Amino acid sequence: MVMASAGVNMPGGDGDHPPAAAQECHRLRRRRYVPAAAAASEDGDNSSNGGGEKRSLPASSASPSPSPTSSAASSDCSSDRDDDGCSSTAGAAARRLPLPSGASTAAAVWPVAFGSVSLAGRMRDMEDAVSLRPSFCTWLDGSPMHFFAVFDGHGGPHVSALCREQMHVIVAEEMVAEAAALRQRQPAAMEEEEEERAWRAALSRSFGRVDALAAVACACGRATVPACRCPLSGQTGAIIGSTAVVALLVRDRLVVSNCGDSRAVLCRAGDPLPLSSDHKPDRPDEKARIEAVGGRVVYLNGPRVRGILAMSRALGDKYLKPEVICEPEITITVRTVDDECLILASDGMWDVISNETASDVARQCLEDGSPTSGRRAAGSGEATSSSAGAPAAAVGEESEPRCYRAAALLARLALGRESSDNISVVVIDLKGRG
Repeated sequence: MVMASAGVNMPGGDGDHPPAAAQECHRLRRRRYVPAAAAASEDGDNSSNGGGEKRSLPASSASPSPSPTSSAASSDCSSDRDDDGCSSTAGAAARRLPLPSGASTAAAVWPVAFGSVSLAGRMRDMEDAVSLRPSFCTWLDGSPMHFFAVFDGHGGPHVSALCREQMHVIVAEEMVAEAAALRQRQPAAMEEEEEERAWRAALSRSFGRVDALAAVACACGRATVPACRCPLSGQTGAIIGSTAVVALLVRDRLVVSNCGDSRAVLCRAGDPLPLSSDHKPDRPDEKARIEAVGGRVVYLNGPRVRGILAMSRALGDKYLKPEVICEPEITITVRTVDDECLILASDGMWDVISNETASDVARQCLEDGSPTSGRRAAGSGEATSSSAGAPAAAVGEESEPRCYRAAALLARLALGRESSDNISVVVIDLKGRG
């Protein structure tokens, strides 16, 4: 079973071999988009890179300059923006990307393009889910926010499907609430520390809300009382939950929120930079926390909470509380000119591919891909051409072909290395590749 984000089909054939798949990057056309929250169309006669497309540029608006801070994701509030908005910032000493001439920080065009692939792999059931929500919300300074996430379910697809359908909606609601509170406290200007606190609070509450809904989640992605009556509603299990790694992109910030053993890795200047840390039961601080609440880490085919769950944090899993918690760890990273791409993936990939290999493969595929014609069909996956930043209605959940091919190559490599789990990969291109 193969799933992908939208539009360009999975290349068929002998794709498990990285060299052949890497060359497929030469047969792709890619379109670039720009953030939509403050976008205004450039003059109609302007044509974009090689494909003759028209490019939009954001209207410059007076907004505060970006500030260092942390937190993560939000929902489709881009369609009904108000003054409360949503966005983000982070603290780190790093060389920043130059702003486009004449543009304010909030309106700056930070390159973002994306693609994803999900494979059932050698598993009978598909329990992973991916969520791609470009321009899903707007912060109070007018900056568009982009939401990307991977959810790795266990015990069934109930919680991962719930996260796919609801996580960005809930995060958006919490971001709007925090933005309104921040505006009341600081009507004149935002301070970086306050903005970071707002993001962290919004994300923590969002993960908590999803965790509470997990108990009534249906495999279709809905959480209702009384229980959903769809054909999937009968699928239940004793231990049902999901990991969640969420990346929020806003201005020159990468905000990553992680709960579980999925992972986010940034490729910077050719080197991998992990933006999350796996929540494994034998991680010293996690093991100490589990034992402090009376739990045990049992080594049964690897370290497991009570000998059952191979991760120490997850959404759902109500029968394993209080040892298993849903509190995310949140990091914020300032983008630099050396940043190549961001990779989000489930442990089905990370168990067999190192950070270094994943970073090298994705970077090379993105660099080698040369523009050709857009959509093609071969195999059973899907993806389409897009980028985060065009008007939200036009972007939808489409993928940029080159990013899709990089994600597909990583997934095939993991499959070729005999990964025994579902494999889900999201590749986010952070370079403005024409």
